[in-house]
Amino acid sequence: MAQHPASDDRVDPGRERARQDDELLTLVRIRAYTRSDEPFVLASGATSYDYVDMRRALARGTDLKVAARAVIDHLAVLRVEYDAIGGMTMGADPVAHAVALLADKAWFSIRKGEKNHGNRRRVEGIALEGSRVVLFEDTASTGSSMMEAYEVAVAAGALVVHACVLLDRGDAARAEFAARSVPYSSLLDYRDLGIEPVVVRRAGS
Repeated sequence: MAQHPASDDRVDPGRERARQDDELLTLVRIRAYTRSDEPFVLASGATSYDYVDMRRALARGTDLKVAARAVIDHLAVLRVEYDAIGGMTMGADPVAHAVALLADKAWFSIRKGEKNHGNRRRVEGIALEGSRVVLFEDTASTGSSMMEAYEVAVAAGALVVHACVLLDRGDAARAEFAARSVPYSSLLDYRDLGIEPVVVRRAGS
C-alpha cells in the first residue's frame, strides 16, 4: 500500500511566511523598540515617545538573515520582478546587501550627498540605468528619505518597480509613492507595535 508522507509545515509557503513575519515582529519588539517618558527627535524631524532602532536590532548575522528572508518572501508573494535593491545609506544598506546575497540580486546605496572627489557620484553599487529596482528602507516615518532616494534613483536611470520598508511608522510614505504611481508596501507598521503613527506636520500647523 502506498505510504502518504506525514504533514510537514515547512512545505506550506503560507505557514512559513507567517512564521517569518512573527519572528520579525518579535525581533523588532525585543531588540529595536524603546518607549520613553521624554520625546525622541526622529531623523525626519518629527518627535515621538516611541523609538525603533532597526540597525541595532539587525546587527547580528542571524537577525539580519531573518529580516532579509522576510523581505525576499514578501516581494515574491507580491510578484515583484527586480534586478537590484537598495536605498539611502545607511537605512537601506544592511538588509539590501543581505537580500542581494541570499536572492542573487544586485545592491545599490545612495549617498546623502555628492562625493567631493573621484567620480562624484551619489549611487554606489550596481549602475542603475535600465535596472528594475526595489527602493528599500528599514524604517519610514514621514517618507522624506525614501523620496529623496527615489529622485536620485530615477535621475540615474532606474525603473523603480516597488518601494518597500520593514517598518512603516506612519501613512505619509504610502501616500507619497501612490502620488507617483509606485507600488508601496511594508512588512510591519505602527499598528503591529501598538504605537501611535508619526504624523507629518505641515508648515503653520
